[in-house]
Amino acid sequence: MLRILIRLYLIVAILSILSIVFVQKGFPYLFSAQFTAQMQREYISEAILLREYLGPVRNGAQQAKLDNMNRLNQQRYRRMPEAEIHSLPAKTRQELTQNGLAWIGNGDINRTNVYIALNDGSILEVHPQMSGWMEALAYVIIFSVMLGAILVWLTPHWRDLEKLRIAAARFGDGALDARAKLSENSSIKQLCAYFNNMADRIGALITAQRDMVNAASHELRTPLARLEFALVNLMDTTDDSKTHQRIKAMRKDVEELDILVGELLTLSMLEQATRPESRERIVLEDFLRAAAGVSAEELSLRRCTIVWQIAPAVQEVVIEPHSLGRAFSNLLQNALRYTHSTIRVRAEAGAASWKLIVEDDGVGIPDNDRERIFEPFYRLDRSRDRATGGYGLGLAIVKKIAERLGGGVRVTGSELGGAMFVLHFPLRGEHGAPHLSPLLIPDKAN
Repeated sequence: MLRILIRLYLIVAILSILSIVFVQKGFPYLFSAQFTAQMQREYISEAILLREYLGPVRNGAQQAKLDNMNRLNQQRYRRMPEAEIHSLPAKTRQELTQNGLAWIGNGDINRTNVYIALNDGSILEVHPQMSGWMEALAYVIIFSVMLGAILVWLTPHWRDLEKLRIAAARFGDGALDARAKLSENSSIKQLCAYFNNMADRIGALITAQRDMVNAASHELRTPLARLEFALVNLMDTTDDSKTHQRIKAMRKDVEELDILVGELLTLSMLEQATRPESRERIVLEDFLRAAAGVSAEELSLRRCTIVWQIAPAVQEVVIEPHSLGRAFSNLLQNALRYTHSTIRVRAEAGAASWKLIVEDDGVGIPDNDRERIFEPFYRLDRSRDRATGGYGLGLAIVKKIAERLGGGVRVTGSELGGAMFVLHFPLRGEHGAPHLSPLLIPDKAN
């Protein structure tokens, strides 16, 4: 808004200056006859008095009187040498002969040269009384009043636009009930009404989508539980090994559906969680080892090693543990899925934030996919088999958690050869970070 004020003031000031220059420089040429008549009216009385005062005396006495007048009038009068008189324009000399008075505008009504012929034939040049500091002060006052007028006019617009900006920022941050409330006399009331109508429609669509996802996810839990129970009972009623294999495959499909439903519920909770939670001080390395969700047997089976590098400055941090554990577990499961042999977990402290870094020695992530992998249901591997697993929701959940905790997440290449995911959070979790409801959905791999 300050830029708008500055630009508006500069435009008005520049146009005003151009107008003043045009009046001073252009009017003497555009209205020369009128200016000639005006100058004659203004100076005719002064010319008569000068002739009466200086006419009776000559030479030195006349010059003495002229010097005395200049001391009182800031060197207003100057006797012109003969050479200068002959250099005057012919029109000016003719006017002096006929009227005893002439003037030259020089393109500026405030800097006009007036010439008065005395009785002895000498010519006096009369300089206008110029008060530079008063003229400058006048312009300062004019432009100050102009600035004040602009401020008075712009203040209500500024206030209303600021209200609209704050409402738009809150709405963009997820507060779907944010609306701009302006007075009936506001000049941008119609714009505000358009914004509120747009916010109503978008809010209704998002709320309907969330409600639909929540309802569908909750409703799916019951038939999935029944299917699981029925498959267990079916396995107990037969001893055929092939039938057992088919039932196990079906139970695996039901389990994957249950994981998908759980992740949908988790993502929905992250998008609409508003209840404040309590942050805790945790011992970071012990917490991360417990939250990893990977057993030593699984690491041995995959022939994988996790290297822990926790900096002393972040041995203890203040954060919401449930959310951090879920985000870290998702990142570790993702790294475990694509790594060849080594996963490295690091934690580092910065000036105002700390970083949790998970990197692997897998195939890495192409540059053009590094932003899209945090979108829901986006997967680099388009297959849906059990070898690769995942539904493209795990990293979306990680991003939501990081943002809700006041931080963020990014992915780059790792010096190990694979991908490096960097979570960053405020160094003092008890200040400046948004609240997040504790996640009660069981941790599942993405």
